[in-house]
Order: sequence, then structure tokens, then C-alpha cells
Amino acid sequence: MKALILTIATVITFSGSTVLAYERHEERVAYAGDRRDSLERHVNHLNRMLEHVRWQARHYRGDWRIRREVENISREVDRLNHRFRSGDYSGWRLRREVDRLHDRLHGIEDRLHVRSRDVYRWD
Repeated sequence: MKALILTIATVITFSGSTVLAYERHEERVAYAGDRRDSLERHVNHLNRMLEHVRWQARHYRGDWRIRREVENISREVDRLNHRFRSGDYSGWRLRREVDRLHDRLHGIEDRLHVRSRDVYRWD
């Protein structure tokens, strides 16, 4: 009887650790997916902000320097999008690049003296 209880306890112990290991693996996979989703959300935000700043440059009649800077940023965003879509990136580096381009676009908004209701909301 003791041998049967010991055998059952051993089986339960090993099967429980297998389930626990599987659950931890699933958590890691879900977490990695969440990070990519978060990064994708920021890349999409950057694309929308770029389009919004392009509209602002036309609407607020930005001079040639501002228009040229917007086009330079646009080329950088295109390269960033290509790296992101192809999977050829380091997550933290790409996020840092998104933040840098966001700051440059916001600087253009400041130089254009965009009305508060027209400022792109980065939520």
C-alpha cells in the first residue's frame, strides 16, 4: 500500500512539474508576443504622427527647411518600417529610434506653432 501511494505521489509530482514548465514556457512566449505587439503599436503611432505632421506642414505653411526635415524623417521612418516588417531589428534599439523620430516630429510641431487642438496626441 505504501509503495502504491509513493508511486502515485511520484507520478503526480513529475506530471505537475511538466505542466508547470509548460505554463512557464507559454508565459514567456506570450510576454515576447506582447513586447512585439507593443513595439508594433509604437511603430504604427509613429507612422500616423508622420502623416499628421505632413498635414501640419502644409496647413501651417512650413518653409522649405521644415518640409525638407519632414522628408528626411519620412525616409528614416520608411527604413524603420522596413527593418521592423522584415524582423531585422533589436527591440530596444528600434524603440529608441521610434522615440527619437517622435521627438523630432514634435520639434517640428513646436516650430510650426501648431494650435493645441492640432498637436498629435501620443497616447
